[in-house]
Amino acid sequence: MKEKASALYSEYIIDGIPRRFTPADILDGCLDHEPEPREYEEHEPIVDESVDPCPSTGEFKSQDAQEYLAGVSTLLGTQRNCPAAFAGEFTRSRIAKALLDAIWMKGHFRLGDLLLSAKWRWNPRPLGNMAAFYDSVEAAADYLDSLGISLDSYSFTESEKVSQISFKVAATDRPEDPDADLGPEEEEIDLPGNAPFGSPHPVIGRRRAIPDKLVPDPESWIIFVPFDSCEFRLGNSILCEVYGQNGDGSPEIGDGDYFIDCFEIIREFVEDKVVLAGRTVSDGGLLPALKAMCGEEIGAKIDISGIMNAYDEDKSIRVLFSEVPGALIQIKDIDYDYADAEFLLQDIAYYPIGHPVPGTPEIKVKSGRGGGISDILQSLLSSQASEGED
Repeated sequence: MKEKASALYSEYIIDGIPRRFTPADILDGCLDHEPEPREYEEHEPIVDESVDPCPSTGEFKSQDAQEYLAGVSTLLGTQRNCPAAFAGEFTRSRIAKALLDAIWMKGHFRLGDLLLSAKWRWNPRPLGNMAAFYDSVEAAADYLDSLGISLDSYSFTESEKVSQISFKVAATDRPEDPDADLGPEEEEIDLPGNAPFGSPHPVIGRRRAIPDKLVPDPESWIIFVPFDSCEFRLGNSILCEVYGQNGDGSPEIGDGDYFIDCFEIIREFVEDKVVLAGRTVSDGGLLPALKAMCGEEIGAKIDISGIMNAYDEDKSIRVLFSEVPGALIQIKDIDYDYADAEFLLQDIAYYPIGHPVPGTPEIKVKSGRGGGISDILQSLLSSQASEGED
């Protein structure tokens, strides 16, 4: 791999249309500081064409959810390649995931206190890949602006094999045992205090404030909070990557204002110890995230009918495997009324989907619409002890 400055500083002509700004011009506008001056170099324009999604290969069936869960689980935790046909959507999902992973960390901070570093490792050779890179940069800038988030740095590295995007929040690279005893010099790191939407004295920890595994309290609630108002769609998901595109579009992630409101309330719950356990919903979707929260001695029983009714959705597989960014949280039954009032006050849609089931690794899922449960996933979704998030 090698640095390829021309990819950042070249002009682009995509589908025959010249683009006004270079990727560096766009990303410089996202930095929290003035970019370093650089000497002008003339580069050949990059000419490329955008690509369309692969044709549909079939319909996903609710009765095969157990098979889908097993297949999706094989790719969880791996670095995913950016699909050229969904480059913008995939980029937004990477930003959302990085910020959601930070929400569980120790410290005191708001979303506006955080900075991201962005890295593109990119294979420029296949048709459509450089058009996808430009689409990714534009999507990143647009989404970051809507979130009020700045970049600390960005880079582009040419690769012969992969096209990958990574976003990283400061101080979240070493999530370890939340119960470990840390010295004060290690536990928290000062964040820049001059963010326009930030806190007076923000700090972020290197470790999680709460566990990512369910606590064996059968009376407690498992709640799903989508962090975007978009509809559930399977395009651009691991499910489609493993089993083939089904013709769905990608979730149209981009409601920055709603993400900010969701982040604020969940972060408050984490800092106030209202949340017993929490996990990011991103890669794989809701069901794989729930499986990862379970273990050898604890499962769950959930009902996603409320989500399907709210979204007028008749496909349970979309709700279970669509990669709409969100959070799964576990709260005590005694805290339910408080959480309900806070969600209503902030006008946040949340879905109490069920309870932990101690003594079994199985997850039982019910789904339906209308006046009753019309679709029951008969399989008990066996889960093994799952690995933590990367």
